[in-house]
Amino acid sequence: MMLKQRLKNNIKYPIIFLTFILIISTLGCESDDSDFFIRKGRTIAIGATPPIVRDRITFTDTTGKLRLVKPISANNKLVVVKLKIINDSITYVPMFIDTEAAELGDRGGSRGWNIDPYVNSVIVATEESELDKYTPFLNGHIELNKGFEVQGWMIFDIPRNIKPLTIWWRESDDIVIDLPK
Repeated sequence: MMLKQRLKNNIKYPIIFLTFILIISTLGCESDDSDFFIRKGRTIAIGATPPIVRDRITFTDTTGKLRLVKPISANNKLVVVKLKIINDSITYVPMFIDTEAAELGDRGGSRGWNIDPYVNSVIVATEESELDKYTPFLNGHIELNKGFEVQGWMIFDIPRNIKPLTIWWRESDDIVIDLPK
């Protein structure tokens, strides 16, 4: 009887410890997809976060210089969206993400293309408070193997009267994503 009670007490602590380890490991394995609204296409899936409207965006370029992006005209606004591209279906997806890779707009047909932040920026001397908040940018050549994903920010310069509600993705697949509000 005494041996049985000892075994019960000695087993209780390892079970509590193992339960604690399992709970911690489960929490650590959660994906950070909760911010993304994901839409599947034929070959890739695209995830998007809610759009953020900004008057200006600053970033540090590859040479360490500070750069500033502003709307092209006074009637426009900058909208940034974080995108995630996921390849979970085919062996290899080559992509060239340029200014025609995606459009942002409303369902009424008013749209604007994404812009190249390096082409549409100027070098500045003073640092902004939100420096590099919206980097890395999603642009250029990307080779996405099966089981991999890439994410980054895209900047859209659109007329002020357009509500940024939908992204039309045009590179490697045609996917329409209604953005979370």
